[in-house]
Amino acid sequence: MRTAVRPQAMRTVVTLAALLAGAVPASAGPEGAYDMTGTNPGDRSPYTGTILVERTGETYAVTWRFGSDETQGVGVLAAGAGDTFAVSYATPSGHGIALYTRQPDGSWSGAWANGGGKALGSEVWRPRASGTATRGAIPANDAAPQDMGAVRP
Repeated sequence: MRTAVRPQAMRTVVTLAALLAGAVPASAGPEGAYDMTGTNPGDRSPYTGTILVERTGETYAVTWRFGSDETQGVGVLAAGAGDTFAVSYATPSGHGIALYTRQPDGSWSGAWANGGGKALGSEVWRPRASGTATRGAIPANDAAPQDMGAVRP
């Protein structure tokens, strides 16, 4: 025997489903400002700086800052899960690639290498407080990755 569903009960179920669907946040992209720590390939010497990631359509503009110097890159967020972020960058002395994975705390952790490199460096990006950075105004220290002056990752 089939039981009829009352209209009020149906509206309640539909409303609850809509609220629950809205309560699940969509996977956020990597856009934002980050404090960054890293290690150089080979000797694993440490460095620090800041990162700014801006959406530019289907890609992302990535800016590394070491003191007053900047390195520019283009990033691609992996389709599907969106927890993997690949970035290619160029410096005056060449090019390189970096690959990051989103961590549960909202940081991004990854590895990088300069073109022709045989060893990996590492980097962790930790989100900065909202509204603390704009292009050209990200503070950073003067530490820079090995053999790159104040440029790279």
